[in-house]
Amino acid sequence: MDYSNRFNSKKGAGQIASTEDQNIHTKNRVSELLQSHILDIENDPYVFKNHLGLLECKLCLTTHINEISYISHLSGRKHALNLERRRILDEKYNKNILPNSTTISNIEKRSWNKIGKPQYKITKIRDPDTLQIGILIVVKFPKITVSEPFFRLMSYYELTSKNQNYSKRFIKKFKEGDDEEEQEPNDNQYLIISGEPYENIAIIIPNDKEIEKPNDEFKFNNNYWWYWDNDIKEFYVQILYKN
Repeated sequence: MDYSNRFNSKKGAGQIASTEDQNIHTKNRVSELLQSHILDIENDPYVFKNHLGLLECKLCLTTHINEISYISHLSGRKHALNLERRRILDEKYNKNILPNSTTISNIEKRSWNKIGKPQYKITKIRDPDTLQIGILIVVKFPKITVSEPFFRLMSYYELTSKNQNYSKRFIKKFKEGDDEEEQEPNDNQYLIISGEPYENIAIIIPNDKEIEKPNDEFKFNNNYWWYWDNDIKEFYVQILYKN
């Protein structure tokens, strides 16, 4: 603040500035900030407006009542130090990533023109020796374009929100008029079978009994196996429950 034109006062004398002097100093500082810096909220990655209309700096976790306050914060020491820390962390992260490495961002999303759902059949079975019960699923893919279909057992929480809502509606519709206890979607597993260009199909499997399968999900045994018959274009999946 300029002390030269103040009556009977000089810098360092400890004279208290009047309210008028403080207002003049604030206006001059605001005009200088506006002339030297133009705030572009849309292109600034560290600022956003919260639900109260206040500006927040995501890098420094500070709140500002207006643009002038945020511009003043940008020229401060705290923001500069955090920018330098962020730059160092980014450099370390970029060094650890190989040029040709595969990340989620550079994986191309698969897309194809779907031609409808494949024909499938579900049969309840029982092992004659162990008396274990289970299911045998046969799915026909006459126009499949990949080498073979694939499947996966998924829990309710692994599904997308859209499929979770669809599962709730399906179970509610299926259980209407049934005297059994109401069943929740997360009480089931979902066997997803996919074969391009067909739509994926999901088969609901109750969780009340444990499926007998090997520890390695890519291996199978007599109770848990799958087979792709390329000649007749049929895919088989057999699942047996533990006694």
